[in-house]
Amino acid sequence: PSLVEHLRGKKHRRLRSLRAERRAQEQRSLFVSGFARGTSGTELAEYFGAFGEVAAVVMDKEKGAYAIVELRDAAGRERALAEPQHGLAGHRLRVRPREEKVFAYGPPGRSPRREPLGPGRLEQALCQASDVDAQMSQLVGLLELSEDERRVRHLLVTLFQEVFTEFFPGCAVVPFGSSVNGFDTHGCDLDLLLDLEPTKSLQASTRDAPGPGSGSGMEDSILSDIDLAATPVPEVLELVATVLRRCVPGVRRVRAVPTARRPVVKFCHKQSGLAGDISIDNRLALLNTRFLQLCAEADERVRPLVYAVRLWAKQQGLAGNPSGGGPLLNNYTLTLLVLFFLQTRSPPVLPAVARLRDLAGDEDRTVVGGWDCSFPRDVASLEPSTNTESLCECRVGGLGESWDPGT
Repeated sequence: PSLVEHLRGKKHRRLRSLRAERRAQEQRSLFVSGFARGTSGTELAEYFGAFGEVAAVVMDKEKGAYAIVELRDAAGRERALAEPQHGLAGHRLRVRPREEKVFAYGPPGRSPRREPLGPGRLEQALCQASDVDAQMSQLVGLLELSEDERRVRHLLVTLFQEVFTEFFPGCAVVPFGSSVNGFDTHGCDLDLLLDLEPTKSLQASTRDAPGPGSGSGMEDSILSDIDLAATPVPEVLELVATVLRRCVPGVRRVRAVPTARRPVVKFCHKQSGLAGDISIDNRLALLNTRFLQLCAEADERVRPLVYAVRLWAKQQGLAGNPSGGGPLLNNYTLTLLVLFFLQTRSPPVLPAVARLRDLAGDEDRTVVGGWDCSFPRDVASLEPSTNTESLCECRVGGLGESWDPGT
């Protein structure tokens, strides 16, 4: 009865009405970028008025990098999208459908992030499991990213891609590392690769076939006069840092670190609370990420064992140096140790690297920086393991026959 009453109530009907209104607005709206800084909403409304009556123009107030143009009807939007090329005041406009998002109603300022799981709450949750195997499996659900956290990261990557495309046409923003490798945890950094190789290829093709008819898109880029292939890495990093500071809403504490072992641009995102790095030449990290993804999907015992060992190492002080000198073993190292352990069981839970190389198809064979990174990209290419040990047996078996269950 209470559910029926709720569905009839004003609050629920208002929510349904808001959702329907937002959905209708999205289906009539355009995402517009590429216009000159200082362009007003009135100018955009006048331009897109040629395709249909404009209901509203919402400008990016903080950075002035994009606008949402809402037309009165969906047909006007379709006419605008059907136009092959848009231009305003000498600038080529990039016009796309507005991305449709799930509309969630709730108190303003509520964050989708879950509260950190302290030792007390973690122990309480694990004590409800029936045995050690169940505890280790439950640990994954307690520590991994929630769906809301994954969605926030995806939206942030989409925003970065939208902005960086304006400056580096053809570029790709690709997440790697703990966010996507199958061993994620709450609060893990967002590691991104800004792949500029397609942009360099576009620049080269523009030089070979100059003129407005080349169709490369580079002539409209804000940074079209910068030859990325000839620009030193520190200067490219500073360009990336400048774009982040000036054009990505919510980004704070941006700094380029060109002297790091792997040069990066560090940043924080205010609304999500995420910290992250952007690198411009880190293809080996992408393949490392795919390798970990393959291992995580290969056997259901892999992820629980990795999460359990990493938590144990942290609690024992092995994953953090009490003297403040940095971690003794980071999560990536611990993950590789567990994978090697599972590769060397008898019979193995995971195939060894040599076997993975044998199973790799022609399209999977690649060498990066002198490292042979040949392994199957599809988990279906792997043979199922004949090892039938439970999680607990895997863990105990590595400790030798003298292990005492009482400890």
